Amino acid sequence: MGERMALSGPMLAVRARFGDEEGIRRMARAGFDAVDYTFNEMVRPGCIWNSDGYREYAARLRRTAEENGVFFNQAHAPFLFDWDRMWHTPEFESVILPAMERSFRCAALLGAPHIVVHPIHHIRYHGNEEMLWNWNMDYYHTLLPIAKQCGVKIALENMWQTDPRRECGDSDVFSRPGEFRDFLDALNDPWAVACVDVGHAGLAGEDPADLLCTLGSRVKALHIHDNRYKSDDHTLPYLGKLDWESITRALGQIDYQGDFTFEVTSYLTPFDDEMADRALQFQAEVGRHLMKKINDSRPK
Repeated sequence: MGERMALSGPMLAVRARFGDEEGIRRMARAGFDAVDYTFNEMVRPGCIWNSDGYREYAARLRRTAEENGVFFNQAHAPFLFDWDRMWHTPEFESVILPAMERSFRCAALLGAPHIVVHPIHHIRYHGNEEMLWNWNMDYYHTLLPIAKQCGVKIALENMWQTDPRRECGDSDVFSRPGEFRDFLDALNDPWAVACVDVGHAGLAGEDPADLLCTLGSRVKALHIHDNRYKSDDHTLPYLGKLDWESITRALGQIDYQGDFTFEVTSYLTPFDDEMADRALQFQAEVGRHLMKKINDSRPK
């Protein structure tokens, strides 16, 4: 089963410099199998995905991907809304929900099987655990009919916060392994799955391997990147402090059946355009190396 795992990289890392279509071509040349597309910019009215031409644009990108031998394996819904002002107000209905529905439709047009949706987590986690649980249960129940209509599964992601007193990473919604597992089980819908962000787990003070093993077969998507446990660096594995031996071993032990999807968004920044392709190729090589470790750890 593991041989079908696709190597995917984030469009966000190359789009700002080269644009969508050229970014897809460069990722394909670098050796990626798939593309993870983010719709973060949909919080801005002028975004192409908010225009009347979004269907044509999606068809163009999908055609570019197919012509270059790659596909869209994953997407990310917009999340940079003004949650403090919009949550539980009429603007949630008029601004956030339409943007989320549009992003689901765009993901479906690209052929992405699931879309990552951040939980509601704009307030302090500690002391508000029950409230955040209930808010998110309502939120995902509201989104699930839209997801089913579009044929795109929702992937819930573990988050992290900064402790305002200690100024370091701290627990947040879905960061605790048992809570994430229990929430998915309570949601009890096959259209809701887990996306484990290994970097976020480390920043929240959790062991990514423990999170993966606790969730087990619920894990259908990944955000792979590294950090030094101090900031959300989103850099290449082995350039931070995460334990990649334990992470790959855990993915093998749970017989993870999803794709290996990078969320490495800062790694390319220091390289100029002439070196970008080589940097992408090396990223792909690191991905293949880690994928082999996962497959070697699968149950025999």
